[in-house]
Amino acid sequence: MAAHDNSEDPNYDVDVLIVGAGPTGLALAAQLAAFGASFRIIDRRQTPGTESRAIAIQPRTLEALRPFGISGELVSAGRPARELHLHLPEETLEVDLFDTGLEDSAFQQLLFLSQTETERILTQHLLSRRVRIERGAELQDLERLDPEDPFAGMEAKIQRMDRGIERIRARYVVGADGAGSTVRAKAGMDWRGGAYPETFILADVEIEGAEPDAVHSYPTEDGFLFLFPLGGAATWRMISIKPPRKPATLETLQGLADTFAHGALKVHDPRWISTFRLSHQMAEYFQRGSVFLAGDAAHVHSPVAAQGMNTGIQDALNLGWKLALGARGLASDELIDSYHAERRPVDQEVVSSTDRIFRLAISRNGLKKLPRTKLLPALAPKAMGWDGLRARLFRTMAQLNVNYRGSSIVESGPSRRPALLASGPQPGDRLPDADVIYQDRERRLQDLVSMPGFSVLLTGPGWPQDAVPQLHAALPGLAGLLNVQYLTVGSSLIANAPGIIKDVSGLAFHRLGLSSRRAELLVIRPDGYVGYRSSGRDITGAVDYLQRLTSGPAAGV
Repeated sequence: MAAHDNSEDPNYDVDVLIVGAGPTGLALAAQLAAFGASFRIIDRRQTPGTESRAIAIQPRTLEALRPFGISGELVSAGRPARELHLHLPEETLEVDLFDTGLEDSAFQQLLFLSQTETERILTQHLLSRRVRIERGAELQDLERLDPEDPFAGMEAKIQRMDRGIERIRARYVVGADGAGSTVRAKAGMDWRGGAYPETFILADVEIEGAEPDAVHSYPTEDGFLFLFPLGGAATWRMISIKPPRKPATLETLQGLADTFAHGALKVHDPRWISTFRLSHQMAEYFQRGSVFLAGDAAHVHSPVAAQGMNTGIQDALNLGWKLALGARGLASDELIDSYHAERRPVDQEVVSSTDRIFRLAISRNGLKKLPRTKLLPALAPKAMGWDGLRARLFRTMAQLNVNYRGSSIVESGPSRRPALLASGPQPGDRLPDADVIYQDRERRLQDLVSMPGFSVLLTGPGWPQDAVPQLHAALPGLAGLLNVQYLTVGSSLIANAPGIIKDVSGLAFHRLGLSSRRAELLVIRPDGYVGYRSSGRDITGAVDYLQRLTSGPAAGV
């Protein structure tokens, strides 16, 4: 049994029951384990999946998974794609990928890796934390522990293939069980959207004639063909619209390659061929009482721009720390409720934008296909030469531009300059990264604030010597969950002292919009976003902010 399977509250068997052990559920488990929360993770499949499915990992996902010590392993196992080869009728346009706009991240690449491998690496991490995935365990039903109180927790009825029916009482239940989510259905959460009429064919194959380590796109009047480099048993992932009345065979794949690439490609040795339908659907709410949805259980969309698995992992890492604090009685109702408020607008934009792009890519209607067949060849060469546009496009695709500025759980101090006049990340923005020096070692700033809990950065001159103990004394409930450090601009020759991060290059100060002549304070949330920011050396606003978020008891506590 997992080391995290017993709750200290006798009313519950566990704090969190995770249903589904795909990338979303596994990432959620990793974060809960880091916080020491009690949880169980179940999956109806008896063995891990073998299909490659999602294959692209975005820079922000690699950043978010880095605290678990697995991002380096993911990078080593995958294949980075440095270029997009856009095969237009008159020319092939070679576009550098992620060569601009990602300077404030340690990961400046689009990484291709089979979902099977991603899940394996996440699973190995959990095993190192003595967490066991319970396979062959299928959710049958959900019932409230208190029919009158939707926040009092849930009892899950589990059908186990090895020992019959089991009932698990959980403070929170998270559905990470895919588009056909049983959790969503049993909780009565609406699922809205529609399906695309086309059937698509997908295969992991070997291909001759395609330059390696690049994404290849072949847009024509008949639709599109995409080739993605894979890290794993097969070299290429191939995807296109399936021709009507054609079987899913190697012959069909070669026919598609001939149609779109005019005989330049030879397809052979398929490892896996599948047909599927795509849809764009979304849950109306991501939370109902003690039940939450994440990943494909909350939203599904086309694979355009490789956002799906990455969005699900971001859901998990937005939710996990909130539930972990809730389990300790350290989360206000507002903090727990903020998951839906923060993530649904982000995910809605992903669903909407990928739907618009995908319809342009597949449409065969005379007018709707014009952007693909006429405008793209005419405008793409010029657009790709505009560095500002490319930088913004790559940051959006990499999910570095995701922010929660409108959230109720981020705020600016009263002395902070208005957003229009201030530079650097605003409350709700991701904390940018940079190389710094800590205890005579070169480190990344994000690594130094990625502990399970909140981090406070004190910057600029004049901080009193007792600022750090004052913060800890004012927030005794966050013992072990509060990390306070000084960020200074200075030479690497300056003497080290505990809790001092030295920005020798000045890049961290520049990216954060800081000045060596002006004192500021930043509170970094456990998911790597700026929660609070103020000017001056008054810690009162930061203390009030953290007390508001962690006042407890949370809903269901």
